[in-house]
Amino acid sequence: MKKYAHLIIIAVLSAVTVLGLLRLGKIDISLDTLLRVNGWWLLLAFITFYLSIVARGLRWQHILSTMDRPVPTLYAQTLLTAGLFISSILPARAGDIGRVTMLKQDHKIPISQGVASLAAERALDVFAVLVLALIGALLALPGRVPSEVLQLMVVTGVLLVLGLVGLLAIPSLEGWLRQPGWLWRRIPQVVRPFYEKVVDFGFALVHGVRDLAQKPLALAAIVAESFGIWLLDALIVHLVLFSLNLHVPFSVSLVSSMVGVLATIVPLMPGALGQFEAGVISVLTLLSVSTADSSLTALLVRFISLWSFIPVSGLITYIFGFSRALSLSSKTPETEEAAGVKSAVSVES
Repeated sequence: MKKYAHLIIIAVLSAVTVLGLLRLGKIDISLDTLLRVNGWWLLLAFITFYLSIVARGLRWQHILSTMDRPVPTLYAQTLLTAGLFISSILPARAGDIGRVTMLKQDHKIPISQGVASLAAERALDVFAVLVLALIGALLALPGRVPSEVLQLMVVTGVLLVLGLVGLLAIPSLEGWLRQPGWLWRRIPQVVRPFYEKVVDFGFALVHGVRDLAQKPLALAAIVAESFGIWLLDALIVHLVLFSLNLHVPFSVSLVSSMVGVLATIVPLMPGALGQFEAGVISVLTLLSVSTADSSLTALLVRFISLWSFIPVSGLITYIFGFSRALSLSSKTPETEEAAGVKSAVSVES
C-alpha cells in the first residue's frame, strides 16, 4: 500500500479539483456536454502536449551539450519525462532532484553542472513565459493591461538584468569569496571545510550557467526553443477552446495559459493542482468567456497535461529504469551530496 501512497494522494487531490471545478463552473456532466466536445480538436491538443514534452527533452539535451556535458537523445528525453512524472506525484519539484542525481550516477556529470542545467532551464522558462504573458495581455486587452501587471514585468526585467550582471561580476570576486580576508580568519576551523564546499558548489553552478552565454549562437537557439515550448502550451489551451466551439483570438489563449503557468512557479501540491486551473479560469472569465466554459476548458487541459500524462510517463519511468529516481526523491537524503542537490534545486525552484 505504501508503494502506491503518492498515486492515491494525487487521485484524491484530482477528485477534489474536479469536483471543485464542476461546482464552481456549474458544469452539467451529461451526454450533451460530452457531445459538445469536438474529438478531433481535442486529439490535436493531446498531440500538441506530447510534442511539447519532446521539445522540452530536446532543449535540455541542447543545454547539456552546450555546457560540454552531452548525453544521448533518448536518455535525455526519457529522464526528463521521468522527472516530470515524479514532480506530478510529489511536491516541491522532486523530479528535478531525481534528474540531477541520475545524471551523476549514469554519466558522472557533477551535481553542480546538473543543477546549473536546471537553473538555466528555469531562467529561460520564466523569461519566455513573462514575455509571452505581456504580449498576450497587450493583444487581448489593448490599453487595459492593469498597471500591476506592467509593474511586475518591469521588476522582473530589472531582476533578470541584475542576474546577468551578477553572473559577470561574481567570478571576479571568486578569489575573495574563497578566502574573504579578515573574515576568513574569524571563521572557525570546523566551519571552513563546509564553507569551502558551498563556495565550490556555487561557483561550479555559476560557471556552468555562464558557459551558455559564451556560446551566443547556441544560446539564441535555446532561447528560441524555450519560446516554442511555451507557445505549444498556449496552443493546447487554444485547441481545447476550439474543441468546445469557442473561437477566441490566440492572444486570449496565450495570456490565460501563461498566467496559469506563472501561478504554478511555486507548486504547493503535487502537479500544482488547483493553481493552474485558478490562473486560467480567472483570465478567461476576465476576457468574457463564461465561468462554465472556462472551468470546462481548465478541466480538459488538466486531463491532457496531468491525468493522461501520469500513466504514460510512469510507464516510461519504469521501462527505462528510472524508478530508482522516484525512491531517491521520495526518501530523506542521507548523504551530503544528496542534501546539496535538494537544497540547490529548492533554491532554483
